Amino acid sequence: MNKLKKIILVLIVIALVAANAYVVTTFVMAKVDNKPNPLVTMEIEGYGTVKIELYPDKAPNTVKNFVKLVQNGFYNGKTFNDIEEGLVRGGAVTGKTDESGAEVTGPMLSELRTLGDGEEDYQYTIPGEFMENDYLDNDLKHQRGTISMYRKTSGLYQQEISMMQMMGYGEYIDQILEEMYDSQDSQFFILTEDYMNYNGLFTAFGRVTEGMEIIDQISKLELTKETDENGDSYESTKPVNPPVIKNVTVETYGVNYGDPEVSKSVDFDEYFNLFMQMFNQSSSLSY
Repeated sequence: MNKLKKIILVLIVIALVAANAYVVTTFVMAKVDNKPNPLVTMEIEGYGTVKIELYPDKAPNTVKNFVKLVQNGFYNGKTFNDIEEGLVRGGAVTGKTDESGAEVTGPMLSELRTLGDGEEDYQYTIPGEFMENDYLDNDLKHQRGTISMYRKTSGLYQQEISMMQMMGYGEYIDQILEEMYDSQDSQFFILTEDYMNYNGLFTAFGRVTEGMEIIDQISKLELTKETDENGDSYESTKPVNPPVIKNVTVETYGVNYGDPEVSKSVDFDEYFNLFMQMFNQSSSLSY
């Protein structure tokens, strides 16, 4: 009988230890899961500080890319390079070429992470995390104060796309549009107005929590004047004095978000030139 009591007592102790371990583990995991979202602090020269909360649960790969670039100092010294109705855009790469002399318009892989031995360095892009790109987990709305990723759009190549259709290459347009959906790199935009028509078409990944008045101030800056092919003057989207992003830091609260999924950047002009060559060759063979 005493032996049975001892066995029961041992089993009770084991159960209590296991229950305690479960409670501790659950508490620790909850503390990890409940860590705050990354908080970006952006110092804009002559204007002040803007703070932006990022949402890795909505756009994890985009947040990884943004966090990594911030940590590597990529955005320091960049500018707010474009102002359009309802938004300001920043983070562009300008006046840069690669080893072959080709223009570089986005970050290089080496600016994101350390390259392995013999690994090729190239201008990279990341996939769009939005509904039209078959990504269904991002329900962030493009409201005032939202930060979202800029990407190439068909509107930038409307003339070229129309020409491709006329040349009989319409079947390739969907492929090009898919490439455009994955053409995000470093450029971002912050909305000063609600743009719900952007929902599902661009990757929203955070929201301004402090300093929205600074973004409003930037959105009202004087823009440069340019001249079209007819000699008529028009207002561009380029500010006369682009605000400089002096320094950007991010507080991740101890979380390592890792490296994003990337792919090699596609040169859309090269795409179009290739189709032009194919068309010209086929036209010459027909005579």
